[in-house]
Amino acid sequence: MGAHYDHLGTGWPDVRAAHQGKIHHGADDNASGIAVMLELARQIAPKWQPERTVIFAAFTGEEANLLGSRHYTRTDKNHPTEKIIAMLNLDTVGRLENNPVTVFGTGTARELVHIFRGASFVTGIPVNAVQDDFGSSDQAAFIQAGIPAVQFFASAHEDYHAPGDTADKIDSAGLVKVAAILKEASEYLANRIEPLTVTLSSAPAPAESTKPTEKRKTSLGTVPDFSYQGEGVRIDNTLPGSPAQQAGLQPGDILIQLAGQPISDLASYAAILRTLKAGGKTELEYRRNGKLNKIEVMLIER
Repeated sequence: MGAHYDHLGTGWPDVRAAHQGKIHHGADDNASGIAVMLELARQIAPKWQPERTVIFAAFTGEEANLLGSRHYTRTDKNHPTEKIIAMLNLDTVGRLENNPVTVFGTGTARELVHIFRGASFVTGIPVNAVQDDFGSSDQAAFIQAGIPAVQFFASAHEDYHAPGDTADKIDSAGLVKVAAILKEASEYLANRIEPLTVTLSSAPAPAESTKPTEKRKTSLGTVPDFSYQGEGVRIDNTLPGSPAQQAGLQPGDILIQLAGQPISDLASYAAILRTLKAGGKTELEYRRNGKLNKIEVMLIER
């Protein structure tokens, strides 16, 4: 089980121009994940006698191309990757409110979706099991090493990578729900003798880099529906005052093309945004109730 314990400080490596030099508190991203992990460790360490070793790891450098977790998967001789059955990562779990607990990457092993459905049934807490992993946190380093891995996630919000990510906005009851799902899943995995049925490709992991991954600097202000599995990106909400809201985009709209490039999924949507500059206008195509619509939208700095 892991979580990253550092954030952006006063901005590096993903500061927005308007926030340069301001303290980025990182309460949700990712003190929330560290808090859940430490509390679970405190609760289970005196009680569990599992069949498997349970490792709790706090990583640094997640914001700079997963430096800490990649270092772990490549250098830890005490717990080599070939012996790890699964990795459960906590990142941005502090603002759950009425949302289900989202778990990305359940498609990395055949059994994972059933494990989290079972955890949801036992606890009575809704779980949104998303097969795809978007490579946005430390679980990606383990997936690249051939290990089934997931990310626990609560919700997207306007304080992402901004100074407004403060402790007073954390949903403590939501943290308990995340911890309950984590406990059920980890207890099952810790007592499972046989390995999971891995569904990952055998492609080699990319070479480690000390440079941060290029971050997208532009946004429309859309909050994606992470449960959507179809073509395009379905909107769950729009941020207040954002170009998406001003353009009249609504929850349920499906974005299918931006700047003349097709949007197949969240990864392609982010890739397109990385090629565009804030302040410019571009054409967006979206589908609402089966009808295709085209509008011009302004891009803002993310």
